[in-house]
Amino acid sequence: MNNRQAKLSKYLLIALVLSMLAILLVVIPAELRSQNQSIPLYVSCGEVVSGLPSSTPSHLIIWLHLNNIGALQGLLNEIYYDPTSVHFHNFITPQQFDEEFSPPSSIINSIEGVLEGSGLTINYVFPMMIEASGSASNVDNALSALQKEQSNVQSWIIVGECIPLGYFIVNSTLSFTPQYHKIALNVTNPRVLFSNITYVNNIPTQIRYRMIEIWLPQGLEYIYDEYPLISSGYNGGGLSIGIVDAFGDFNIAKAASSLTYSSVACNDLITFSKYFDLPSPSCEVIYPLGKPILTSNDLSEAEGWVYESALDIEYAHAMAPGAKIILAVSPDSGDDLFTTIEYLVNNGLVNFISLSWASPEDAYLLPPPAPQLLQAYDEVFMQAAAEGIGVFAASGDWGAFDLFVSPIEPSVWYPASDPWVTGVGGTTLRAVLSQYVINRVEYAWDWNTHYEWGSGGGYSFVFSETPGQSLVSITYERSVVYEPALGAYFYTVGHRGVPDVAADADPFTGVLLIVNGALSPYVFGGTSLATPLTAGMTTTIQSYLGYPYIGDLAPSLYLLYHYYPSQFYVQNATVPSSQYLVGLNGGLFENLGGENGLYWVIQGEWNPVVGLGQLNVYGLSSLIKELIH
Repeated sequence: MNNRQAKLSKYLLIALVLSMLAILLVVIPAELRSQNQSIPLYVSCGEVVSGLPSSTPSHLIIWLHLNNIGALQGLLNEIYYDPTSVHFHNFITPQQFDEEFSPPSSIINSIEGVLEGSGLTINYVFPMMIEASGSASNVDNALSALQKEQSNVQSWIIVGECIPLGYFIVNSTLSFTPQYHKIALNVTNPRVLFSNITYVNNIPTQIRYRMIEIWLPQGLEYIYDEYPLISSGYNGGGLSIGIVDAFGDFNIAKAASSLTYSSVACNDLITFSKYFDLPSPSCEVIYPLGKPILTSNDLSEAEGWVYESALDIEYAHAMAPGAKIILAVSPDSGDDLFTTIEYLVNNGLVNFISLSWASPEDAYLLPPPAPQLLQAYDEVFMQAAAEGIGVFAASGDWGAFDLFVSPIEPSVWYPASDPWVTGVGGTTLRAVLSQYVINRVEYAWDWNTHYEWGSGGGYSFVFSETPGQSLVSITYERSVVYEPALGAYFYTVGHRGVPDVAADADPFTGVLLIVNGALSPYVFGGTSLATPLTAGMTTTIQSYLGYPYIGDLAPSLYLLYHYYPSQFYVQNATVPSSQYLVGLNGGLFENLGGENGLYWVIQGEWNPVVGLGQLNVYGLSSLIKELIH
């Protein structure tokens, strides 16, 4: 923290210039940038981890400018925001994306030659990146050689970076963190909780324990109005949800005793399904970049990702019990996460992707890591959007702040702030349940100074507001925010607002997990819960709609808010309990209030705490069908 503060002071001027430059880089076509406006950033292994042994297994990612990005932006706007266009929800294939937007083959061949000449093995060549592996010395030699390449080659490079395996947590400014919190139940045997289940219409909905309302999987299906679709056979069947996490859900005991990696993810999901009487899951774990290497340096961090991975796959399955769950595991919590996403996207393996990890966007205002990386990541999500793969990302659990600087300062969290991602914030989901009447009492997952948690939200430093947000004229609750560490004021108006939607995230209205084969003695929450819930609900809606595909959900929500304002929200929070079995009208549930430290909920409007609100699965399925069919 002290080192970062020193950097922030030392490079104040650079940061201000780069933050303005980053905004320009998002909208300037790549072909123009590549001619005279781009200076590649190279991050060596030694810069990532000081004193790193030269033999350390490492990855090298070369991020590239997409070709003809202006045409891609135009295509995406037609696909998502112009119902009169022939391209509206008419998505392209990975092959078409590659043909239209990849850099010239001569550039790719030149870079591959440098990498192979430095002793590296090429893992993947994607439209916006080349990933290779070898020792740390091989990677650093390749980076040095690339800096000597001709300008026509370097002009296509955004960033070249080293990812040391087994050491990555040493440099936390380049890593992403899970967005979950847990509360100890303080019970000897968690099974005793099940003697106090609330049933509604014979559905097990909740367990009330002290001050905690624990939502059971079928209770979440019920309260989000999924039952009318699920009871009709629309449960995500025939579709796939990709979960991308670092390290995955592995055997903690075996890892601690021998640093041996052994996945238990699908076994945990099977146990979870049996425990909560859900359909048997379709589950697969893949390792596009190889299995994680566990060392004493990263073991503690890796164990934290076990809970993240279990939470993601179990609650995506809970909300789309017929969908196939593909857990794609990155061997580290750095930019291999994005390579793993791109692997799913470029191979067309999934329909939706859930990302429950994040990093504060303001961390990218200085080199390294620098705003160029955000530009590079954005290209991955542009490809996903063009192919009709909807990506959901957690807006963060730290309210409106970056807590990793002192004093804390406002920041949204990435990748939820990306304009081609649906950012998911958090709510406190309470309900008064009876056999006769259901009363939803839901509001924002408030910023809490004791726990230092709350729904992430605010305005991007880098990205402009989306066309959908411009269409509905989102509110800028603070036109200026102050960045203490930078000593600078940031003007928010015209910038991307986060999140787009929200779902249950408060640990005091949280959920139970199966971890390493057993019921965990904790209740879990965070936007890491909200994100797979929302991805699963959207998958269930997609199974009802059939073709065409939803793709990125957020653009459709803003169009619906604009075209169907009177039908957009559920009008009554108190209804007969039987109504949830036949469906509620209205696309989203409104949130009653709350705040995240800087911003507050505006009921019935988008706001930088919970976005537009929570999905009402039945009502939203009808509205989207009317919009895109």
